Amino acid sequence: MNKAIPSERILIIEDEEIIRTSLRKLLERHDYVVSDAVSIKAARENFNINDFALIISDLRLPGQPGTDLIKLADPAPVLIMTSYASLRSAVDTMRQGAVDYISKPFDHDEMMASIRRILQSTQKNTSKALTLDDIALLGSSEAIKKVTRLIAKVAHSDLPILITGETGSGKSAVATAIGKARQPGNPELIKIDCAGLKEHQLVSRLQESESGAVVFINNIAELELSLQPLLLRELHLGKHYFICSSDQDLERLCRINRFRKDLYYHINVVSIAVPPLRQRGEDLLTISETILNGSDNSPELSREGRQALLDYQWPGNVLQLKNVLQQAIVLTSPGQPIDTEQLGLNEGPLQVSGELTPSASAPQRSSDDAPAGLSLEDYFTRFVLENQENMSETDLAKKLGISRKSLWERRNKLGISRKRGDDQIDN
Repeated sequence: MNKAIPSERILIIEDEEIIRTSLRKLLERHDYVVSDAVSIKAARENFNINDFALIISDLRLPGQPGTDLIKLADPAPVLIMTSYASLRSAVDTMRQGAVDYISKPFDHDEMMASIRRILQSTQKNTSKALTLDDIALLGSSEAIKKVTRLIAKVAHSDLPILITGETGSGKSAVATAIGKARQPGNPELIKIDCAGLKEHQLVSRLQESESGAVVFINNIAELELSLQPLLLRELHLGKHYFICSSDQDLERLCRINRFRKDLYYHINVVSIAVPPLRQRGEDLLTISETILNGSDNSPELSREGRQALLDYQWPGNVLQLKNVLQQAIVLTSPGQPIDTEQLGLNEGPLQVSGELTPSASAPQRSSDDAPAGLSLEDYFTRFVLENQENMSETDLAKKLGISRKSLWERRNKLGISRKRGDDQIDN
């Protein structure tokens, strides 16, 4: 049995006592140092959640979902478990940045294998760990050049900046770059995450900061309505230089009265839109090579592996790419290239459907939340058969997040014929 080193402290957040106790005993038998809590609120009140080597959390918790920990606990990895064995939920949690996903009731061996893999990956990359800020702006695409040019232009302005973009695209990297350009001698940002933020936390962070400090308000769309006037007052005072970010449409939130219009107009003076990874061409390979070169064994990508990365849609953007490659590094034997098998991007259509939400997906049916025993191929078959009478091949492929050619290939592989008279696939 591998002994756990002291740094391998694990936090369990689970509101069901039987499961929480059972998992704690399992981990303690393997010599891990374990703490537990019944909710995210309780965990934050009793522990510094950023100090744990791993957090294992139920998806559905009282107060806040387990996925909120992905941002709150950073850089601690988060393993999500749930009794709702939904393929859609699995894809969504991985898209948001969860390091792994496991269904309840879990197999003890499977759970321990996942934990060891995560901790080994974390330990292996600790000395050379590249953060999202280090890699998100790498590349030479025109899309990212436009962003870097804007950073240079606005860094020395006193105007508030709003950074927009999808989850994992690199909004924090843009804010960090602006901060470094603005104050080279003191590049540290005062970062305030809005998820679950309380009034006393916001007030104390702002009061403790020196006049002229760069304050980064991360995910401002999640700032409670009751706290928005407080931030607006701080903007009026002009004591700090504010950079805000959002992965949501703030104009839409204003229309439905979930965000103050006056606050929106005050923060949206200078706007920087960070492009999603799928619009950045071969920047993806530049970022991938940087991540791989930073690992202990510096594996290379096979030709098929490179193509798989380029063909994938990356709904979780640079953050998802980083997670996929870190997993692939662990799964690849020393001296061998990373191939499609280690990347795990071709296991089924739902792997690339992260952009879908219940409101944007195909007509909702029971197959959307597939039972635990339903494979991804079974899901693909059911989805196509249930929707092909009402959708074209192009629409089916778009909803599944794959190309029409991939849809055609999967049909042939699974023996699913197209409806009569449908258009042919573009080669």
